[in-house]
Amino acid sequence: MKNYVLALLFCTPLFATGQSVEATLLGHWNDESIPQAFFANPYHDVWGAVVNDKEIGIITSTLGIHFFDLSNTEAVLEPVAFAPAPVQGNTIGHRDVKTYLHYAYAVADEGASTLQVIDMSGLPQSVEIVYESNEFIRTTHNIFIDEDNARLYAVGGNGFNLRILSLDNPEQPELLASYPTVDVPLPYIHDLYVRDNIAYLNAGPAGFIVMDMADPANPELLGTMTEYIEQGYNHSGWLSDDGQYYYLGDETHGRDIKIVDVSDLSDMKVVATMDANSFPGQIPHNVYPQDGLLFVSYYYDGLQVYDVSNPLFPRRVAYYDTYAGPDAEFFAGAWGVFVLPSGRALISDMNSGFYFFEAIEVPAYTSVTPNITGINACEGTASGFSIEVGTDFLSSGVTLSTEGSSGSLQVELETADASPGDIVNVSVTGLAPGNATLAIHATDGVNESQSTVEVHVIGLPAPVNLQAPSDGRADVRLNPFFFWIGAGPGEQLPRRIQISTDADNFEENLFYESAVSGNSYTLPTELEESTTYYWRIVTSGQCGDSPSAIFSFTTESLTSVSEIDGNSFHLYPNPAAQSVRLSFGQPIEEALQVEWFSASGQRIKSERMGAQEREMGMDVSSLPDGLYLVRMSTRQESVSARVVVRR
Repeated sequence: MKNYVLALLFCTPLFATGQSVEATLLGHWNDESIPQAFFANPYHDVWGAVVNDKEIGIITSTLGIHFFDLSNTEAVLEPVAFAPAPVQGNTIGHRDVKTYLHYAYAVADEGASTLQVIDMSGLPQSVEIVYESNEFIRTTHNIFIDEDNARLYAVGGNGFNLRILSLDNPEQPELLASYPTVDVPLPYIHDLYVRDNIAYLNAGPAGFIVMDMADPANPELLGTMTEYIEQGYNHSGWLSDDGQYYYLGDETHGRDIKIVDVSDLSDMKVVATMDANSFPGQIPHNVYPQDGLLFVSYYYDGLQVYDVSNPLFPRRVAYYDTYAGPDAEFFAGAWGVFVLPSGRALISDMNSGFYFFEAIEVPAYTSVTPNITGINACEGTASGFSIEVGTDFLSSGVTLSTEGSSGSLQVELETADASPGDIVNVSVTGLAPGNATLAIHATDGVNESQSTVEVHVIGLPAPVNLQAPSDGRADVRLNPFFFWIGAGPGEQLPRRIQISTDADNFEENLFYESAVSGNSYTLPTELEESTTYYWRIVTSGQCGDSPSAIFSFTTESLTSVSEIDGNSFHLYPNPAAQSVRLSFGQPIEEALQVEWFSASGQRIKSERMGAQEREMGMDVSSLPDGLYLVRMSTRQESVSARVVVRR
């Protein structure tokens, strides 16, 4: 999957592929008798704990919560205990579980569910349900436990968006607060992470919210991030060990995992992204960091592991595809992820069950990692990015080159001679419209690698071809109809019409401007009569505006001077507000019929001017503003003129 960044606006660090290895699977369990829910999924979330000095794995299903003893990797992987859920079956599509001390807390998002508290102190032999009640929680999507403060946070619930429970008595939770309230109008919260009473809220389409929840009665908003690159459905995340970065997952097809700098909560920003390097519709679900690695349950791509020891240059180091079916833009495969203290990872595949992996050994870093995977730049501009030289190259030095890059690119390395761990800047010029590949080759004489950056250069959009009014057209009506033809690709780009009174200083004398759609536009107001105007259509693209040619036109004259039966006449004033006078050069020889018609052709009124009269006044005070046709007829001839009523 290629991810592009508009070079004119920003240059955002992104994940680049390097060496990665398949993770070692220690065990897999799947019970085909468990009912499938609406995503063909018997299974939901995964978690883990250490109980009685043994590492325990936990997976939820449509039936309940299954517990595994992971201390003996040689034994057949089977559950050692099971806690049945209060509501079971194929209607249960989401069940979440978290642990605190030797207790597991479970909820579901469907049915007449409850909050369950399960005592795990009897593991690896047995578990006991010690609390099961819907007093505070009936259904909820996710829970998180702030262990240091003994608080359970539930989000996405039935009747609440966020609820806080005290676990001071782990077997008898007590409600501390529930939101939204009048003072705290929280939107729907899908998931969250909490440390030291600071809650990092994943609010779906509302973005990312950070709040201080130390006083549940008076929470304090610390920051929001509502617009960011690669934005999708803000789903879930986890805080880095040092608290400076938040690993954010958007549950949207084609959107990457983000590393967000949260050191300044008033100015949070994405500083890196990473993906599974698989197909355009790839989609992450949940993340879990440990010891400089980020473990991700990546739906169709299974387990993905990234080295995030340098948050600005994340690189994929391990993977394991748990889903055997084809990739699709739906939901299947790896759902939950957890990492035990030993470094061994757990994955719940919503379709195929529980997976247990050996601790990841990070492969030697003998490659270069660009901080972008793609450049989306504008024609004629320059772009730049940085590369990190792998720390496991030989200390004797690393030679860098751009061998293998597309010939149209002009690439300059800050230095061709680098040392392991160096950050080297790269500048790119000669950007012509089209696609190109920039290659960075690195070798220390023993180790050799090449990384690529895809370059997509965008030119200005093609201007449209003006059609009507044609250039130089005279006698154009006062509210003209404009028509143009698009120039091929880009028909849906934003456009606007501009009308000016000066061709040489067009923008300084702009008379009218409006957004337009399609390929035609009728001016909703009237121009001055007998006046020359200049018009054009401006097409806007990512890289700027493309104005069309400028055409001129001259509006018609409505001061009607004409003749009938050889006798000239004059209708004035025009436009008129209260009355119009009809004046002839000579007294008329025979009676004249004067009829008024609306713009739609409906006859409004009729008047008669007698023979030998020379002038007649006509009252228009009762007529609505608009354009009218006045027809004057004798037995031999009929003449029409247009009159505008305007107040």
